Amino acid sequence: MAGLRLAVLDDGLFVRTYAGTIHPVAATFHRFVEAVARSRAFQSVRYVIPVRSLRIWENDPSLPAVDESVLDVVPTASFSGIADYLARSAYMLARNWPIIDRAISESDLVWLRLPASNAPIALLAARRHSVPYFGWVAGSVGDVVRAQKRHPPLAWVARAIGAGYDEVTHLAARGGPVMSLDGKLFNSVITGEQVAASRLRELAVDGPPWRIAWAGRMAGEKGLPVLFEAVRMLLDGGLDMELLMIGDGPERQRVESLAADLPVGRVRLCGYVGDPEAYLDLLRSAHVLAHPSGAEAVPKVVGEAMAAGLPIVASDVGAVREILGAGERGRLIPPGDPHALAESIRGLLTDPDERRTLRERGLDWAADHTAERQADRMIDWARQEFPRLPW
Repeated sequence: MAGLRLAVLDDGLFVRTYAGTIHPVAATFHRFVEAVARSRAFQSVRYVIPVRSLRIWENDPSLPAVDESVLDVVPTASFSGIADYLARSAYMLARNWPIIDRAISESDLVWLRLPASNAPIALLAARRHSVPYFGWVAGSVGDVVRAQKRHPPLAWVARAIGAGYDEVTHLAARGGPVMSLDGKLFNSVITGEQVAASRLRELAVDGPPWRIAWAGRMAGEKGLPVLFEAVRMLLDGGLDMELLMIGDGPERQRVESLAADLPVGRVRLCGYVGDPEAYLDLLRSAHVLAHPSGAEAVPKVVGEAMAAGLPIVASDVGAVREILGAGERGRLIPPGDPHALAESIRGLLTDPDERRTLRERGLDWAADHTAERQADRMIDWARQEFPRLPW
């Protein structure tokens, strides 16, 4: 086994259940870190994450637990968003500095998932102990904030916070390489077994009713009003269809309001689905995935939809064009255009040959971008960036 010790700093929030297992609240990045650890490129992988105890009134998390047989979890103080972190910054520094400093001092390489509230502490510790590090960033927080619809003064506050997060990324880039994720190198949670299972599944039986899926975090940048306007156009045009909304988030109430304006029975709010197989099965039950976001970096739902064998109509933002092969693996539309979204969905539903072609191309792409293959690519990148380490 290689002798390198890796420390990974992740800002996702985690909870410890009464059974002692540690689960993420929403994110799935830990599954990609586990794939890196299982590659056996490192002697050990410390996973430095905020962890709090499950509250008595809370249900157990639906997402799978962190695999502590491959990751050495190093808990830091938990917080509820950036506002809470800033309000308790003195406490967070006093509580987290000795934990992060020790974890980094006992490591040979540090992986920072950026932007991260604890990143400045980690950068100080890395410099103090002369431990090399690299950043891993999925786009600009500022770009996402600008795509969200807020009114002043909330818009000003959100933009200031976004600029602050982006400045942390710029600060990290001054002392080490920062990998800005793209359509080739990104964190994946797809497994080869899931892709193989999708290949064995029959295509969803042609409608009516047709099922259009959307999945993700219900947030301002996701183009949800565009999606519902497109659905209204399709219904007004006589299409017998159902919209599957998979996910939750701060815009949930707005989504419920938009759904209430459509005919009864045309929208199914599935909520957040943490179980990976149940989530993929929901995607497999649909005919098309609609992804009308106004801002994205590398949207994992697009890769997951391809792993489920689902044809995609997506906004041409971020790395979506690269992931969809400039249109070879899915239809691209301009962001903010409900008419283009509706027409592209209708076109796919009336062309079974194109749906089958996109399905096969998407499955082939997904098979080449599983968590295992992406972990190998990340490790190869790190070897090139840090050739002096004793790999």
